[in-house]
Amino acid sequence: MKTSARIHGNRCGRQSGLSLISVMIAILLSTFLLLILFTIWQSTRGTFSTENSLSDLQGSERLALTVAANTVHMAGYYPVYLNYQTPAPASPYSTNDFAASGSFAIGQVISGTHAAAAPGDTLSVRFIADSNVNTLDCLGQAETTGTLVTNTFSVSNSGDFQCSVNGKAPETIVSGVKAMTVLYGVDTTGSGSALQYLPADQLSSKEWSLVNSVKLALTFDNPLAGQAGQNSTLPPIHSVLALMQNVR
Repeated sequence: MKTSARIHGNRCGRQSGLSLISVMIAILLSTFLLLILFTIWQSTRGTFSTENSLSDLQGSERLALTVAANTVHMAGYYPVYLNYQTPAPASPYSTNDFAASGSFAIGQVISGTHAAAAPGDTLSVRFIADSNVNTLDCLGQAETTGTLVTNTFSVSNSGDFQCSVNGKAPETIVSGVKAMTVLYGVDTTGSGSALQYLPADQLSSKEWSLVNSVKLALTFDNPLAGQAGQNSTLPPIHSVLALMQNVR
């Protein structure tokens, strides 16, 4: 009986615990599950990163076009209504307030330059500030009533869509822009409709006074560049912008 009890006790001792093979299988399964979880996390992280990049891009596109549209729309504005108030200004407001300066002839309210290679064209527009109607320059600043305001849009070599006011150092509006192309709508018949759109270097001095709209194209860098099947830049976004003095 004692011998049988000792044998039974030894058997029970040998059966306790996990075998080495069981431990190795458990480790293998845990590693496999962690690998799956890591793959899911990495994929989700990449998706969120892509969505954020595209969201930022869309925001930049909207901002750039909105600022350009608001500024171009003001081209040629001057507070003529002030001429009929009492007391009237000592010097009545007129198109003569758009003095000849740089590439601008007297009375000219829009100008620009053309370059086929990136970063492309420049665009300049002028208006007379009027604090009563909250005329703002391209940087969102209000100027003193009666001030001639010149806004110049361009793209820097570092990819910034920028604007300068009255010849001051340009400030960045959005980044990630490769190039800007500007075409000017010329109304040669006085019908109020542009018959053709031309680059700056093809407009005569007379045709600058007939420009009633601008066709703006901005080429943005592709935030997904480097991924399979993705180009370095995106197709240009286009917008036709009307000048206030020609809105009917």
